Amino acid sequence: MSGFDGFDKFFCMRLHWFGLLIVAVAGWVLVHDITAWKDVEFGDETTYLGSGLTFAIPFIGGVQWGPLYAAWYAFEHLFVPDSLDLYYANWAILSVLAGLGVFVWFRSLRLSAGVSAWLGVLFLFSNQNLPLNPKISIAPFCLILGTLALIHIKAWPQYLRFLLVAFTGLICSYIRPEFYVSFLCGTAIALGWLWNDTSTAKRWAGWGGSFVVGSVALHLLFGNPLFGGDDSRSAVAFQQHFVVNYSAWNRQPEPSTIEAQLKLFHEVLGNNVETFADALKKQPKWTLKHVFTNITHTLSANVQNGVDTFYQTLLRGWYSRWRIVVVGLVALLFAASLDYRRTFQNFRKLSIDVWGLVAVLVLLLPSLIATVLIYPRTHYLVFHLILIFWLLAQVVKPIAWRKIHILSYLPQGALALGALLVFVGVRYSSYSQPIPTPIADNIRFIKAIQPSTRLRVLERDWYRVFLKEESDWIHVEEYTLGNFTEFVKSKNINFILMTQDMQAYFAKDAGFQEFLKNHASLGFEKRLTNSTGDYLLIKQTLKP
Repeated sequence: MSGFDGFDKFFCMRLHWFGLLIVAVAGWVLVHDITAWKDVEFGDETTYLGSGLTFAIPFIGGVQWGPLYAAWYAFEHLFVPDSLDLYYANWAILSVLAGLGVFVWFRSLRLSAGVSAWLGVLFLFSNQNLPLNPKISIAPFCLILGTLALIHIKAWPQYLRFLLVAFTGLICSYIRPEFYVSFLCGTAIALGWLWNDTSTAKRWAGWGGSFVVGSVALHLLFGNPLFGGDDSRSAVAFQQHFVVNYSAWNRQPEPSTIEAQLKLFHEVLGNNVETFADALKKQPKWTLKHVFTNITHTLSANVQNGVDTFYQTLLRGWYSRWRIVVVGLVALLFAASLDYRRTFQNFRKLSIDVWGLVAVLVLLLPSLIATVLIYPRTHYLVFHLILIFWLLAQVVKPIAWRKIHILSYLPQGALALGALLVFVGVRYSSYSQPIPTPIADNIRFIKAIQPSTRLRVLERDWYRVFLKEESDWIHVEEYTLGNFTEFVKSKNINFILMTQDMQAYFAKDAGFQEFLKNHASLGFEKRLTNSTGDYLLIKQTLKP
């Protein structure tokens, strides 16, 4: 063996870790300055953050509101004391872990390190990853990818594979409750294999015992995520998203509040209809139309997400005619480099791990059901990408290349990883310029005030999550149009953050306008918070 051959073998042994390193570097490029261009997004994610900041057992948020995700936030909080920093840190960590998970998943499906790294980085920079809100879906996404990679990386006994699938479904169900379906299905399949092969059970009895102990412990700690807690959560989700489809069918604007959405739902389907089962029984025509609309939208959205991930990500942020021409030339070079005869032969010899595919489907079943029965929301569709990845791997694995003499001296995959490094470098050099982050600026402003007494906050958004824990929140809906000054006095409000949304809400209220005119005489000071026109009305007694 020549010295160069020895180097080639040495390099190939480490190609996997080199690919993993490139994905990690790409992850750093993606999130390294996240606070400069990503603003805080209010919604369910900030509710989960609030649960994490106050996490305790028993979990006061309820079993259907992600107790393990709150626990994850609480764990991160040990290392990131500031709540705003914690929000950004969690967003960044999960985004990078998702890209690494995709790389490992493709490697477990026997794709080369170069191809796996490319696909992992494309997902990393795609709209299905970092922009996804709420971020909670990326946590079970990463867990599912890790489990699937583990059960595909070697030939485990089927009984053990599905015990692991079932337990992963259970853990995920304490993040998103619908994954309890995966736990039940995985357990049933594991018991089926156990029934057929008792010798396997004896050999791996310790794993079975650990599964039982772990499952019982989680149920005792948090309860049953599918059949416990707030049963109306899924019903309300169905009602809201039926209204989304109904509004689209009739080309009318969607109701702007939850109350208006639910009112329209009952006007269409009846006051005695609450759940999907009720609707299917009493209004089958509307319900089936809702289902078929969701199926159509799910299929088209998955196609769009696939195109976005594996094509548009390449060009996002730097579209131009000559660059598209370059991509076209690369595609032609790719086509010319294929060994079609060997590729066709490899396709004919391709063997599929059927039970491995069943494991994939078991873990994706809840998201498949949710998109059909409720709505193809973006944070459900991200799980469908795992199946798309599996299908893509079956297409890519058999591909064979022509032997090109000039490239024959390069270690396998080195060219792909070298090109990927160039792509990551281009991404870094053309990184997004800082953009305004008014919500984060407001949070920083409020934190800097450090009031001396307990806050009594009137607000419309979720700023309360980032305020001091010893604060009270008064929602704007508690105020009925009339005497705003008396409302402030009766509620002992001492802190009002007038965001653009709040200003629009009170724009036509004469009582608020009168209060604003006389705020100084009532003991309030007006302070500007950021360049978007938000301002703060703060009681003088709060000043340190």
